[in-house]
Amino acid sequence: MREITRLLFNTRFRKTFFMFIGFFWQFWWLGKTKRFLNKEKASQKYKAIYTSQAKKFARVAVEMGGLIIKLGQFVSSRVDILPKEYTDILSELQDSVAPVKSEVAVDRIEEELSGKISDLFASFDQEPVAAASLGQVHQAVLKNGETVAIKVMRPGIEATVSLDLATLKVLIAFARRFTKVSRFVDLKDVYDEFEEVITEELDYMKEAKNIEAFQASFSEFRGVTTPKVYWELTTNKVLVMEFIEGVKINELDKLEEASVDKKKLASILYLSYLKQLLEDGFFHADPHPGNLLVKNDGTIAYIDFGMVGKVSDLLKENMVKLAMSIYLKDAGGVVEAFNDLGFLRRQADKTSLSKNVKMVLSSFSEGSFDIDKIKNEGVLEELREFLYEQPFQIPSRMTFLGKAILTVFSICNGLDKDFDIVTNTKPYIENVMSSGEGNPAKETVLDQVKNTFLKFIPASRKVLHLVDQLESGDIRMQPSKAIEKKFLEQQAFQTRKIVFALFGTGLLISGAQIFAVNDLAGMIMMVSGSFLTILQAGRKSSPRRRRPHPKFGGRGH
Repeated sequence: MREITRLLFNTRFRKTFFMFIGFFWQFWWLGKTKRFLNKEKASQKYKAIYTSQAKKFARVAVEMGGLIIKLGQFVSSRVDILPKEYTDILSELQDSVAPVKSEVAVDRIEEELSGKISDLFASFDQEPVAAASLGQVHQAVLKNGETVAIKVMRPGIEATVSLDLATLKVLIAFARRFTKVSRFVDLKDVYDEFEEVITEELDYMKEAKNIEAFQASFSEFRGVTTPKVYWELTTNKVLVMEFIEGVKINELDKLEEASVDKKKLASILYLSYLKQLLEDGFFHADPHPGNLLVKNDGTIAYIDFGMVGKVSDLLKENMVKLAMSIYLKDAGGVVEAFNDLGFLRRQADKTSLSKNVKMVLSSFSEGSFDIDKIKNEGVLEELREFLYEQPFQIPSRMTFLGKAILTVFSICNGLDKDFDIVTNTKPYIENVMSSGEGNPAKETVLDQVKNTFLKFIPASRKVLHLVDQLESGDIRMQPSKAIEKKFLEQQAFQTRKIVFALFGTGLLISGAQIFAVNDLAGMIMMVSGSFLTILQAGRKSSPRRRRPHPKFGGRGH
């Protein structure tokens, strides 16, 4: 309480805090009044609130800048927490705000690099080429003539981020105590992941090391590059790197003008991510088109390594398991892999999820992923609603991985409408399997294949052995006593039914013969026989009616 009292004196805190309190109040009031509404009307009310709140949040985030924009981008991928109306609007929230004045940026560069701009660079562009919530980028030329990009952190952003994190902590404590959100999502986990990512983004030395690690890993991978880092001009708050000329990977018209092979580009991007996830265990966590530039020769340049993720060995195994299940169109295996990855809560309806997964897998045709078919059939919408309504979660440390994978697939399908996952994966797997010992991807794939067959073979042997025994008579089915009794009763009933039907048919035939001599006796026999035959043909077996149980309670009991 003392912390809240102190923070209330800050205008930024009050604006953010009372915005969220207003959101909480709207939900509380609707929860109290929805009993007077029918189900459809209540649903419409909730959707209207989601939309208005998302729009207000986006507007305030752009006005305030700082961490609020990052928060909106972060939660836009949490479909397990937020409804569609929220995520659709927040996913369009761009990390682009008004830049700080050039003289302010220059002062910080000179302070960090301990020298005058004129002494450090041959020329410096005062107008930034990009501006984001945490920093901005200026173009400059070194004394040796090399063109560089200077990424400088906004002065005072550290204090703003600290305040925004404190605000978020207060709001999470409030939500955990006064709302039901914490019943289906661990808000502390969400906060910890967000804080960790933001903290790393505030250290440009870490970003420079991330670039260097990526360069080392992709040194022999054709078609992918990263900017060179100038370590002598890099600090925690200033990062100087090679300026790469290129177009955004989703600017299709410009790619065509440069005669870049878009199908090949999609394949390179996809394979580069397979390598990051299955071999390196280290991946670019924010591969939106603005961070993927294409050079004139068709090379993809990864830039902005402020957000990176790591993949553990266990996660790699489960991802391979998921990939194999998708390849085999095994819906049950996909659900099991989701569970092993931590996406499903204990009470998750796995049967319903399997049905939804089957619908998605049906959109795979000969290895290709028909994303247009899914959109047209509304399958993704149904699946998305299922994920939000069912006890489904995005596990801690997986938010950026899932978002990165979806972004890459979206870009690949944009570049190549007929993008074929299997065709593009096959040469990579063949190359991995033919590589020498020590390749982590090879070991992961082999282990998962081995585990799959170890599960499959014993089950197959049991089934085949059972069939052999049944055919040879070595084994006979022994039903339970109840089933055996029911079977005997049914058999006796059918026997009686056949006997009476035969007797009726006999009367019918005999009556027809006697009718010529004695029409009255013949008619009686024919009618009797027809009646018995029709009666037995329409008769059904029915269990004996049981005596009703005595009712307990009431007068005299």
